[in-house]
Amino acid sequence: MKLNKTLLLGLLLPGLVFTACKDDEGYQKAEEPGIYKVGFANEENKVLEFTDTELTVDLIRVDEGSLPELKVPITVLDAPDFLTVPEEAVFAEGETTTTITMKIGEGMEAFTDYQLSLMFDQSYTNPYVDSLNVDLIPRYNITFLKEDYKTIATATFLDQVLYEDEWDIEIQYSAMLDLYRIPDCMENGTAWYFKWNGPDAEEQEFYFTDSEGKKASCVVAGEELYGFFSGITHSKYGNIYATILDGYPCGYDVDEDGPYFVFAMEFLVNAGSFGANYEYIYNIEFIDE
Repeated sequence: MKLNKTLLLGLLLPGLVFTACKDDEGYQKAEEPGIYKVGFANEENKVLEFTDTELTVDLIRVDEGSLPELKVPITVLDAPDFLTVPEEAVFAEGETTTTITMKIGEGMEAFTDYQLSLMFDQSYTNPYVDSLNVDLIPRYNITFLKEDYKTIATATFLDQVLYEDEWDIEIQYSAMLDLYRIPDCMENGTAWYFKWNGPDAEEQEFYFTDSEGKKASCVVAGEELYGFFSGITHSKYGNIYATILDGYPCGYDVDEDGPYFVFAMEFLVNAGSFGANYEYIYNIEFIDE
């Protein structure tokens, strides 16, 4: 594929330079540590299958040579009504790990984020412990949902505006929504969604959408545009929006080097523009099911 690297628009505001950064978290006074040294193993968000009826959470405790059976009360800070959380976790004698299993009842909707927040009484936790490389998490906060997105291809994303770099991505598809997405496209936690009628369609259709499949729209400097939040927040100028420019190639094609997507994008904040250029998804390898 012959990549067109011609710059469409330069920086419109002098001194508007892109740098991605995150604010430092404020200091919080810690609670008094406990004696049992129990914690949650991780805080990874969970994606469930439509058929799943349970949600599990892993717990750990520090091995200090004597491990009697231990029952740990669980406090529910936030959970949806359809989720049944056990009142306690039980570590068997000699075991450093255990799992609590929560039942999923009626009422959980697909493609909907739900919050789960659990904790132990402070007498069971010790946030300062660092033994055998064990990282104890005293409070558990995750988002979980049910969806049917499956990875249908791997590819390379080429950005010619913000990062001027390329990286590996996955392309996923939901049969229920008839919708594609690129998870963590430019920043972890933010997916890019698009409609596409597939590689075999004679008349190609391609456009970016929101998470529900509606054509993407955003408001920048008071103007509604065809675009969406890129996933990046500038430390000074706020959210950076990816907007699609009309009148330029946009969609899926195949040449001697293989299949690719191309779209002309301008990246905007309320103060102005970071510039515009063609963005590419190429080196596409479809996964046979």
